Amino acid sequence: MDVAAWPERESGPVPAPTRRQPTWTYFLTPIAVVIGAVIIAGAIWYTDDEAPAADHDMEAAATGGEDAGVGASIAPTAGPATSGATTMLATLLEYAKQLGLDQAKFQQCLGKQETAQSISRQLQRGQSLGVNGTPTFYINNKRIVGSQPAAVFDEVIAAELKGSPTTLNGYSDTIKQLAATSPPRFEIVAQKVDVSDAAIEGNPMARVMVAEFSDFQCPFCRRWTQDYLSKIRGNLGDDVALAFLHFPIVSIHPNAGNASAGAVCAGEQGKFWQMHDLLFSKQDAWASLKAN
Repeated sequence: MDVAAWPERESGPVPAPTRRQPTWTYFLTPIAVVIGAVIIAGAIWYTDDEAPAADHDMEAAATGGEDAGVGASIAPTAGPATSGATTMLATLLEYAKQLGLDQAKFQQCLGKQETAQSISRQLQRGQSLGVNGTPTFYINNKRIVGSQPAAVFDEVIAAELKGSPTTLNGYSDTIKQLAATSPPRFEIVAQKVDVSDAAIEGNPMARVMVAEFSDFQCPFCRRWTQDYLSKIRGNLGDDVALAFLHFPIVSIHPNAGNASAGAVCAGEQGKFWQMHDLLFSKQDAWASLKAN
């Protein structure tokens, strides 16, 4: 079986959300957080055998071969995040301390119903747009699926700065090949993504908004962060900005929702991006921890 194969998409409607509380919300407060939104069970990331060779090799290696779950994104295993933190909650509190956050306010934020709701709203927004894996990007109204090479992002951003193309004419063969995959890895969609509640780096009114639906436990999201984020940050300003939208796939990444909550709560104290960078850089360390 080809671990890089895309499954056929069902043509029927998206299943109605269950009302069962997401597992990742239970450690946030001594009293379980009750929220009105959920994470679709079974959301899973697959790769396409027409991806660029380097991209395919990295994804296949990350899944560990045919026995790893038909190309599913598999969370890495590791020991505790630090010598003293052996649970996800303790780890987040330690990260908050490292970032100079008010730990009492941080922990209080973890227990707020609004924290879970803010994550679920963004996840549902992604679902409504057809996002079913991470990372998925919207550069204005251009959708890019997966951790594609930096040159792809450079080309699309440059094209947006010149006037936002409405057809594939003028794009490179690489972009056209991504658009020709099934489902497409590049697509011109009807409108930009709502980032009004997203963490934004750069000018929120920038001409080009790079919006990423991401999962802090996703190894492909981490790879994009490591390979390209520093470069795009060098271009942030009035013309280009970056937005982060939460899309934790807890069916395969059980700590992803917890990590999102930690980032949201760091953001309440002005340190979202610092926590974002810390979580991705230490992903191997906290991915396999128990919640509490």
